[in-house]
Amino acid sequence: MKRLFPLFIMSLALSLPALAQTPCAPEKGASPEKCRIATGDAATVTPSQKITSFQAQVKSDIRKGLTDAQKQAFLNKMHDYFDFSTMAEAALFGEWEKLTIEQRAQFSLAFTAMLQRSYLKKLYSHAEYQASITGEKLKEDKAQVATRLVKSAKGATSVDVTYRMQKTKQGWRIYDVLTDEVSLIRNYRSTFADLIKSKGFSGLMDHLKKQASGPLP
Repeated sequence: MKRLFPLFIMSLALSLPALAQTPCAPEKGASPEKCRIATGDAATVTPSQKITSFQAQVKSDIRKGLTDAQKQAFLNKMHDYFDFSTMAEAALFGEWEKLTIEQRAQFSLAFTAMLQRSYLKKLYSHAEYQASITGEKLKEDKAQVATRLVKSAKGATSVDVTYRMQKTKQGWRIYDVLTDEVSLIRNYRSTFADLIKSKGFSGLMDHLKKQASGPLP
């Protein structure tokens, strides 16, 4: 049964708006190295390099006045950095195994769309900060990369962001983000558990679809 799940995800995704990854082509003036890192070369790219690449992507792509096409292009690029399938399963810890294959597929797609929009909105403010790597912890196929965001304005407070990552066939991918030690996935897990308890799975799906509807932020 588990083998059928990825195939079901793929077939269901064909009927939805494109979120597929696009081939990496160096922009004018950009080095092939930047493109290579962005595509996630598992043999050479370290977790810190992957996060540095993501920070550079945010700095170059996120700004005020983006068109819908530019916003969607960034959302597509997020697949190079985030392991959305792992994040979806972790967000339903304790409930995931109770779902059917169809329900898991529906939830994964809706959760990804919601998370992308939510994160895009947050990145508008983060783009105003200067980001730097402050540490890396590596153990086998798991890693944590600590970063610090500092606003250029004098006297502004800093924000500590830690990326939890795992090594996949496509390279290092983020599966959780801690902002000032608060876990993104743990917050979603608590919210989703409450929704399922009070409104069931259908109520959770209605919530996700509502959060992912309308114009991009």
